[in-house]
Amino acid sequence: MALDMVAVLRRLSVSIDTNSPPLTSPGVISWFGRLFDVTPEQSNLGMKEGMELWGTGQGFAPLDLAGVESWLFDAPRGDHLIIAERKITFDVGNAPAREGRNLVIWTLNDIAAFIGFAVIDGRLQILDEELESEEDQETPLFSGSGPFALKPSNDFSVLEEKGLDVSMAKPVLVPAKLHKVSGILRGPGEDEICRWVLNCGGLHILHDFELLERSPMLNHVKLAINPKPDFSDILSERRSHSDGMGDLLHWWSFDSDTENVETYNVLVPAHKGLDAMGSDWILDGVSNKLHMNY
Repeated sequence: MALDMVAVLRRLSVSIDTNSPPLTSPGVISWFGRLFDVTPEQSNLGMKEGMELWGTGQGFAPLDLAGVESWLFDAPRGDHLIIAERKITFDVGNAPAREGRNLVIWTLNDIAAFIGFAVIDGRLQILDEELESEEDQETPLFSGSGPFALKPSNDFSVLEEKGLDVSMAKPVLVPAKLHKVSGILRGPGEDEICRWVLNCGGLHILHDFELLERSPMLNHVKLAINPKPDFSDILSERRSHSDGMGDLLHWWSFDSDTENVETYNVLVPAHKGLDAMGSDWILDGVSNKLHMNY
């Protein structure tokens, strides 16, 4: 079960106002709330009255400079604290800056120290019957009828490579299918795998994704959805395998006879625009696949 950072902070007497969130684009960094009634002890940790509190959530994808720069573009003036619950690919001291925005980033080590000291001095109980009961009632990732909106990565590097301008494009939503595929890879041995595959203008493996709390009110644009997807090609892979004479690359093929598939209806945030020749393009904001002349 993912750690509810706001709940932990509140149990440590940190006052958080969750009303009136600032307007920012969807991304890895999400708004938690606004600090008030900051105590001297909390002030010593870098917290300030009125400081905006943000978090990355947990996930496989690390927080990189591009993600911080994208968030900082929309961040309001004032003090900001980002709690990074995932790995960071840059030195915190080299974090980007913007005039009028004071940024503090807590890394995993900072979070661990903060919570660890609270456990040691008794301000936070790690064995709590109420919390254990909540863990037993953990809700599944997809609950309800859907469709479920995926969170975009806001990675526009592929547009820059093609000379396309995202600022001239319109945000849209693309209906898609998300498949949870499990089965056996066969090669020099056998390996049971589970992968998430996005079915939207082709098949794309998602190594990490998150859901938006609510779907944005945007126009829908259709890309092709394969009604009978064959996962054997996209899930087969080359791996290093030791045969006693050194490590060699071998093909591991996905056995379609062993596949088990769960499918969910999802909405993919995307950008739709025109190139210099007047041809349409769509950038899938989750798989970062650029579709030209779709």
